[in-house]
Amino acid sequence: MIFKHILMCRPKYFDVVHYKLNSHMLMEKNVNKKLALHQWMSLRDNIERCDVKVDFIKPKKDLVDMVFAANGALIYKNKAIVSKFNADPRKPETLQYFKFFDNKNYETHITSVDFEGAGDGLFSHDKKHLWLGHGFRTFKDSHLEVKSILDDDKLNIHSLELANELWYHLDTCFCPIGHNDVLVYDKAFTKESLHKIYDVYGEHNCILVSDEDASNFACNSISLKNHENSIATIIGNRFTSDLRYKFFDLNYSVVENDMSEFLLSGGSTKCCILDIEKDFDYYEDLFGNKIFPNNENKNNKYYNEDKDYIVGNDMLIHG
Repeated sequence: MIFKHILMCRPKYFDVVHYKLNSHMLMEKNVNKKLALHQWMSLRDNIERCDVKVDFIKPKKDLVDMVFAANGALIYKNKAIVSKFNADPRKPETLQYFKFFDNKNYETHITSVDFEGAGDGLFSHDKKHLWLGHGFRTFKDSHLEVKSILDDDKLNIHSLELANELWYHLDTCFCPIGHNDVLVYDKAFTKESLHKIYDVYGEHNCILVSDEDASNFACNSISLKNHENSIATIIGNRFTSDLRYKFFDLNYSVVENDMSEFLLSGGSTKCCILDIEKDFDYYEDLFGNKIFPNNENKNNKYYNEDKDYIVGNDMLIHG
């Protein structure tokens, strides 16, 4: 999967204050908030150097995990399935993401059972396959609801069972990159689920990461469209030399972006972004405003830069 349009949330209120919300949140070390902001801004800058459009959602006080935008929703065409969070401290985020996508003219839904968005839902490179994880934060019953909401017979949906609580979301151990490659940490899956991956991708396209790379959250990397001659730019926390050489051999560009403060909460680069590209018809008027013929009551109001969200390139947040 090569991302072209993503959503991020500034870590204005980020902290680790909930013990063992996942198995990485041991609260043995305090978050260095200045360093966390620096790391996030570095990630934003590295993303913006690629051929990618970036939108921002306003952070909300007391929602310390909202920076992990990947869990906010799952986007397909013009539909947004907003997360019904399993983790109690994150449940209030549902309203924030619902309002954001509703205001952006997505067809917005929420499942009736726990489903944590693109943390447990990843598309293949051509969006012919959707991989849905379950076992820790997302309930398997939600997969039927997701299938019903998306309502696309051409989309093949696969359920993958996670077997190791350290890899509590699918996007911590499974990462489609480029046009037909996928990073996989095999120890995070049941044997049946691993064979499902091999059956679709073929073992030759599955890059099995080492324990060291898994611990460095290599599978929580981002694959981005770029301005270079490589297939895509891979941005992750850290990679072993063996994995970097594999990327280079396959014609990927590689960027390491230190995410040490976010690892304290069990997240890395992919956790901080959400793919929000959609198929939606609009045209621009003489002033550059986006006009949506089927949503005229919402035109202009939400598509000019909202200064309550972001001012300039330095991400000055008000309110």
